[in-house]
Order: sequence, then C-alpha cells, then structure tokens
Amino acid sequence: MKEYHISKKYKRDWQKNILDWYDLNARSLPWRKLKSQNFYRIWISEIMLQQTMVKTVIPYYEKFLKKWPSLDYFYEATLEEILLIWQGLGYYQRAKNLYLAKEILRKKKLIEINIENLMNLPGIGEYVASAICAILKDENCAVIDGNIKRILSRAFELNKNEKLYKKKVVYIATQLTPLINNKNYCQSLMDLANKVCLPKNPDCSVCPVDSLCLSSGKVAQQKTNNQEKVKKFGLIFIVKYKDFFLIEKTKDKLLENLYCFPLTDFTEFTNSNTYEIKIKDIASKWLTNNGLDNAFIINKSINHAFSHFRLNLFIIELKLKNKRNFKKYEWIRKKDLKNKPISKLMSKVIKEVI
Repeated sequence: MKEYHISKKYKRDWQKNILDWYDLNARSLPWRKLKSQNFYRIWISEIMLQQTMVKTVIPYYEKFLKKWPSLDYFYEATLEEILLIWQGLGYYQRAKNLYLAKEILRKKKLIEINIENLMNLPGIGEYVASAICAILKDENCAVIDGNIKRILSRAFELNKNEKLYKKKVVYIATQLTPLINNKNYCQSLMDLANKVCLPKNPDCSVCPVDSLCLSSGKVAQQKTNNQEKVKKFGLIFIVKYKDFFLIEKTKDKLLENLYCFPLTDFTEFTNSNTYEIKIKDIASKWLTNNGLDNAFIINKSINHAFSHFRLNLFIIELKLKNKRNFKKYEWIRKKDLKNKPISKLMSKVIKEVI
C-alpha cells in the first residue's frame, strides 16, 4: 500500500482549519444540545441518522424523546410501540435492533462505553460505536462514514475502485484524527460533508481545507450515479367485511413486524409480454390458497420507491358477505389501524382505498 506521509504541519493545518470552520458554521441540532450529551440520546440519534437525512430525522428524534426521555423510560418500550414511533422513517430493522439492544442493556443495567462493548449490541457497527465514543468521551478514534470517506477520497485523490481503497481511507483518517477535541472534529467533518463537500457540485471556494485538497476544483461538475433502479411489482389485497379489514404482521425483512394488508412477494419486472399474465396468476393463486373464489378486477395501482428498487403495487379489493377466520391474517376495524405501526407504502395504500 502506498504510504501517505502526512506531515505534522499538514495535520496541524487540516485540524485547525476544519475546527475553526466548525466554530463558525456548526449546525444547531437537537442531539448536540447540552442536555442530549449522554449515551442514550447520542445512540438514538446515530441510529436514526443511518442512511437518513438530518432534516428527516429531527422530528422523529424529538417525538421519540418526548415518549421516552431517558434510557430508564425506554426500557419499558415494546417493539410495537417503537415501530409506531418509527413509522415512516424507513429501514425498520434499525427499530428492531434498538429494541433488541435496549433489552440487553436493561438486563445488564450498565455497560462500560467503549467500541468493543458497543459493537456487541445489535445495530451498532464500527462507525456508530466510534462516533458515540468520540462524541461522549472524546476518544482518539477515527470516525468514518460515507460522507467522511468522500472528503478524504477527494483530499488525497483516492480511487474507490482500488483494491486497497478501504485500508487507505482508514490509515489517512486515523492519521488526521486529533488526540484531543475529536468530539468536535468528527462532527465538523459531518457538517463539512453536508454543507460544502457535497456529493454533487461541492463548493470548493468556501472549503476550509481547499488548499490542502488534491481535488480542489476538479469535481465541481462531477455527476452522481443516476443508474436506474430495478423495477418490481407486487399485489396487495384489500379484503373487507363491513368495517373490518384483513391485516397481517409481515415477516418479510424489508417491512418486518409492520402491519399490512395481505401482500405478495415483490417480483422483478423482466418481460412486458408476460407481465399481465403473471399478475393474474399470482392473484388467482393467493385467492385459492386462502379459500376465496371471488372474481377480481385490478383497476388501481400505486408506485413506491424503496432505496434499491421501484415498486408498482397492484391493488385488489374484495368485499366478503361473511366474516371468516384466516390462518395468517387477522381482522381489524378501520378506526384501529391508526394504532398499528405501518410503512409509508401501507400509508399510500390506505389513502388510495379507505
């Protein structure tokens, strides 16, 4: 691996320029307030911020803390309550991992906060563990997420396709991490990535480390990857008896533990010639498997974007004359739907049919 000889002067200038910039430009965020400088609140914020924009997270974070202001309160939370608060934030496995982690903490009552112990908790990887230790304990640990990788890759002109790319990033990040004030340093990099060193069209003219960056001015018109997402389709069944609807608690990992109208697997759209035939076959099979012989017409559909694919969901509505039991499903009144944790996809369906 090529050695990056980072001089003492470069390191000193890099840290000073970024920290001075942060003093003037730090974002005012609820988890940075003095009352939020504890393990519980930093942990919740870091988990919510995974793959989610700050402006999206803030109202969820505030709602979450209003319900469970401390870890002692959070110990009493059920998984369904957590999912209900999390509803709409996406990546629901994070909510399940919070539940599993707090159950471990509840039994142990107290753990020493260090990277190794934190990484033993569900949902906490090296980045989150390092961020918590840096922010709470000012530990000299390199905090590296996708945003920080982008800054370092540009500053040192690293090729992401290189075999040793990851090792180079870790080496450089470790060399540049200050012995003291890493709490502010790691957060300054997060803000720099959010406000200046953007994925597309970074503003090099206001960057505090512009003079130290090998890519200065070279990526101003860089295009992001606009590769089209995979297209999939699925079916959802709105089975109604009077003011009752058939519902299930899904086990599919994408929407695990959320409530939904009966939903088929999502199938990749490949051949337009057999598209309609496949939809009808899937619908007929589901109806037969559930002892329903109702005629059906598909006249509604919705589009929904997940992180890695686009979904076209076809809606089949059925009204039953008699209420009967189903093995996989349960009946719920319309008014009680609001008390169940559901996904954004389910919310779209409800708006369309109810």
